[in-house]
Amino acid sequence: MKKLLFAFLLLLSAAGARAEGIQGRFLSQSGELMFEFKGDSLYIDIAQSRRNVSAFKLVKNREGEGTITYNAFETYLSGGQVTYREVLIRVTREDEGAYLLEYFGKDKDRDYNSNERYTIRREE
Repeated sequence: MKKLLFAFLLLLSAAGARAEGIQGRFLSQSGELMFEFKGDSLYIDIAQSRRNVSAFKLVKNREGEGTITYNAFETYLSGGQVTYREVLIRVTREDEGAYLLEYFGKDKDRDYNSNERYTIRREE
């Protein structure tokens, strides 16, 4: 009985960790970047060439009042070594079809922390 209860609780916690909420493709206001929320992942591409910039595994941290906060994890190569980083991504609904995406954390291409903001709209 204890094993069944433990398995049920484990299943519930795994389902709660998925990054559901916002799904689909979005373009930045400038039209330079494409953000694709797919399952529990966020893919960031250059809109014109569809060249990949970043890919994050999202774990929903908090949700409320039109804002979802994610702990985002990225794996990439740096000097031939597999490197991991964690950043915070916050998505806030602004109006119909528009969101404010904010990124907080150390940038993989720079030696300092960054705070970037993008207004994104669903791709038509």
